[in-house]
Amino acid sequence: MVTGAPGSGKTTVVPELVRLSPGNLVVMDMDELLDDNGRLLGIDIASPTAAPIWPAYNALWLRITELIRRSGIPVLLLSPLLPSELPEGRWLHLDCPDAVRRKRLAGRGWPEAEIKEALADAAEIRKHVPRSVRGDVSPERSAKSILDWIRGERFGKTLSLWGRLRS
Repeated sequence: MVTGAPGSGKTTVVPELVRLSPGNLVVMDMDELLDDNGRLLGIDIASPTAAPIWPAYNALWLRITELIRRSGIPVLLLSPLLPSELPEGRWLHLDCPDAVRRKRLAGRGWPEAEIKEALADAAEIRKHVPRSVRGDVSPERSAKSILDWIRGERFGKTLSLWGRLRS
């Protein structure tokens, strides 16, 4: 699992993850089931009014990943969730400085209230998923760091990717 608050670069890094791991990893972004308006089966999944169905949406993703893993191919799911919301697998945080996140979301036309909520979400994720990689570098560099983490996790290595990228 790779988590990140809105604006961290999850959707942007997906094509690079796919390119750099052809056939070795199934890469999915939770947003991929949504239509262009952020709806799933006609429901705006990101709306607070949809909160009662969030557990079912999360369970759907768990089921999808279980079905794919049956083939023996590892699955990487990118999501904005916390481990408590989707208690599955190992977690990595794709993160970026708040100023970068603010600029990205403002560029998408997000209102200030939603930007503040995304900043609060990022702070919460930092508390629960301390291992992180940078999302404010090139998508290729972020993807390579994520893949390094996966390789380290698969082979029992402990990697300090954030520190390695900062140096």
